[in-house]
Amino acid sequence: MTEAVTPAAAVELADRVRAVVEGALGRSLDDWPADVALAEFPSATYDSLMQLEVATRLEREFELDTGALDMRDVVTLDAVAARLADLGGAS
Repeated sequence: MTEAVTPAAAVELADRVRAVVEGALGRSLDDWPADVALAEFPSATYDSLMQLEVATRLEREFELDTGALDMRDVVTLDAVAARLADLGGAS
């Protein structure tokens, strides 16, 4: 059973996710809504190769097994945070 994520932990998780995705993209996501598809981000190539890069970086950051995340997990920042919370990566 997954433990509930506290509001403070959820904010920290969202910040860590945003930082990892920004590092992969090489661009700031400061004003990017967490529920909007990253493929719509202007001036960034968020194709399947970039999704794989993001998933790999997140797996390393959150010390997950390789393959713990797949393409549907990295569509939006919210989707990433939700999946990580399910996997226990929010701690």
